[in-house]
Amino acid sequence: MQRFARTGFTLIELLVSISIVAVLIAILLPAVQSSRESVRRIHCQNRLRQLGLGLHLYHEQHLRFPAGSYVLGPAFQQLSGWGWGAMILPSIEQAALYNQLDFSQGTAVGGNLPLIATPLGEWRCPTDIASEQMMIHPVGRPALQVASGNYSGSAGLLSEMSSHRISDVTDGTSQTILLGERVVDVSQNGSLPHTAGWFGQIAYPDGYEYRSVPHMAIRRAFPINGSMTGARHFSSRHMGGAGFCLADGSARFINKNIDGQLWEFLGTPAGGETLGEF
Repeated sequence: MQRFARTGFTLIELLVSISIVAVLIAILLPAVQSSRESVRRIHCQNRLRQLGLGLHLYHEQHLRFPAGSYVLGPAFQQLSGWGWGAMILPSIEQAALYNQLDFSQGTAVGGNLPLIATPLGEWRCPTDIASEQMMIHPVGRPALQVASGNYSGSAGLLSEMSSHRISDVTDGTSQTILLGERVVDVSQNGSLPHTAGWFGQIAYPDGYEYRSVPHMAIRRAFPINGSMTGARHFSSRHMGGAGFCLADGSARFINKNIDGQLWEFLGTPAGGETLGEF
């Protein structure tokens, strides 16, 4: 009688093979995820660099940087809300959107209202998990949708009605922060939602909603990644720190454990401080 050899796996062999595959996946998956995050971080810094270039092109044309945000009158409540981001739209190939905006009115008024919901990829970090748009529910006003964003100005150079020039940066453009990342907060832990939309702040004729943050002060009391839900912290979904654009237009990643005093020095364009490595 002719005998045929059995081909195939025994149950034990199958279980061993599955175990080996599981171990390999456990070893390789973190490396793949780490590689993907490295690519996302590079893209994030490229976007910061692009926005920094847009600010420098604006500076070349107007001999100064735009204000971090603009007001209509002497009272802070009478603001139009437009931020530095709206001012540089023509410099980052968004002239069509810029030409539709009515800068004589607040950002959340009339025809501006649907426009500030326009998502722009240039303002989003690839690592952030939030939607490109977010709903805001102002007290006593109708809900509105706005574009979310991850890049906020440093108040040292971009603040309310500021008008700084490169020549004002006597501490050195490579040692002064121009822009940085902040997480798009979507009301985790019951907090108010905050973002950094390209348009600036959410402004009405008689007031504003501090839910979109076009600029923040750099203070040791507000360290990098110190809060993912507050409106005053530069922060990111990257591990260990956040991306920044310096006043010379370069982009770099800054560790969240940076010395508090050094961190604060990076926010002043003309403080006269001596900075070490960061």
